[in-house]
Amino acid sequence: MPPVHPTIESLRGFGTFTRVISHGKKFEQKPLKAFMLSSVAQKTELCIGFAVTRGIRKAVHRNLVKRLMREAFRSNREEYTALVDSGMRTEIVFLYNGGIILPSKKNRRESINQAFAGLSSTMKSVCPGVTI
Repeated sequence: MPPVHPTIESLRGFGTFTRVISHGKKFEQKPLKAFMLSSVAQKTELCIGFAVTRGIRKAVHRNLVKRLMREAFRSNREEYTALVDSGMRTEIVFLYNGGIILPSKKNRRESINQAFAGLSSTMKSVCPGVTI
């Protein structure tokens, strides 16, 4: 089977995030949770959304965590695109629920990168029919 190259788009809208979180399959790797929902579509797509809980009080810090999450996703992009089957629309929401923000930038970045790597391996083992 030839490799699938899905288009990668951003999830937008409260309703979309709510639908994926409430109906999707849940994966957890501290400090992140991932919710994945797949449906049949004409075009092969991977839609990604990033969210941070309000436990992190300041918007500046929440936006920083979202930037770090986007960067970690970009470095693990191939692993997540391998999860998408041909003719499927796969939506993934990554939720940071670390409670408090880690004091060191290095520790923050490392914990998020490790969580993304762990989530991709967990998703591969759980999702049937995924081959790399």
